Amino acid sequence: MVMVELENLREHSISLAFNPLGGQSPVAIGTLTRIVKTLRPGTWISAEHRIDAITDVLAGAIAQLPDETLPGAAENSPITWRSAARILFQAPPLPFEVFVAVKKTDAGVSAPFSAKAARYIQHAAGLPSGQETITDLTRLLNHELAQILLREEKAMTTSVGEPGRPRGL
Repeated sequence: MVMVELENLREHSISLAFNPLGGQSPVAIGTLTRIVKTLRPGTWISAEHRIDAITDVLAGAIAQLPDETLPGAAENSPITWRSAARILFQAPPLPFEVFVAVKKTDAGVSAPFSAKAARYIQHAAGLPSGQETITDLTRLLNHELAQILLREEKAMTTSVGEPGRPRGL
């Protein structure tokens, strides 16, 4: 479920998850909401705080991804697991020059940022063209991020609640 929610978040962007554009529904991220509330208690008080909390938690998970070239990427590729996830999720927010480079990517003039970001990574990494490559890449990244987030949530809920006493006893 976390992988599906991550993909929805990637496709719509973190900010639009809470501030949808005219007529769009909010992005359903119930499991991610639970994880973020667990990892950052007290941060779920307004849309702005929710955006910051999700961005912070996701950026922390992304920082734990390998800083190694993506599978199947060109040998000299500058795109790593970490950098690909940062671009796809914009967590932390992208430097202006990277944002502009992604926006200029030819993925269709009116294509959403998520499609342009995936094409940008595909080109920069030297990955084979085609939608299947992008789908495989995002599935791999979502899987790794989901594992990290669930592991962090589990560690937090089984951590020490009081000195000398595990939480829940």
